[in-house]
Amino acid sequence: MSKVPARAYQKLFPVPVMLIKVPNAASLNEKLVAEIEQVSITTPNGKPDSWACDVYTTLTNNNRLHERPGFHDFDLLMREGFMQFGQAMGYDFTVESLEITQCWVNIYNFGMSQEIHHHPNNIMTGVYYLKAPVNCSEILFHSHFADVLIRPAVYEENELNNPVASLHPEPGDLIFFDSALRHSVPTNDIKGERISLSFNARF
Repeated sequence: MSKVPARAYQKLFPVPVMLIKVPNAASLNEKLVAEIEQVSITTPNGKPDSWACDVYTTLTNNNRLHERPGFHDFDLLMREGFMQFGQAMGYDFTVESLEITQCWVNIYNFGMSQEIHHHPNNIMTGVYYLKAPVNCSEILFHSHFADVLIRPAVYEENELNNPVASLHPEPGDLIFFDSALRHSVPTNDIKGERISLSFNARF
């Protein structure tokens, strides 16, 4: 019996994540960390009551950090990244202008994590890493199929069957993705601080 010819597999609806390695990030990060230290002194933890995880965040009580004078260079970098990601997605910037809706800091120490979530009422989301010690927690991206299908045993995980993808951050990494993409941060198992800025945009 002759073998049936292999069929082509078409990958429908790709989920893009854009990674930028910011050049000369060390000097930018030094300035931003100094700013964040001042923010953390005056801003209590703004972790929502609905979060089961443990992390220091200014999400609910100081989420316009990009408007601070010390964040000017980062604000320009963030907007340029959103433009690049939006252009790759085919968004028409001539119809509506870009609005940065939020920018806040997340600080993970030993034992801290972030549960699975997405960013509703936004179009694009980004994360910038100021401190990311070796072996600190990665960021996990979760397929929308992960919770709705029975998953059979597999002999290997690949891009067609894996419900979770990870990115191990380094200082100066700047990533962008669709705000509907669910993501999380597993428990941080090292004692060094993992500091990131998260930000959202819409039209």
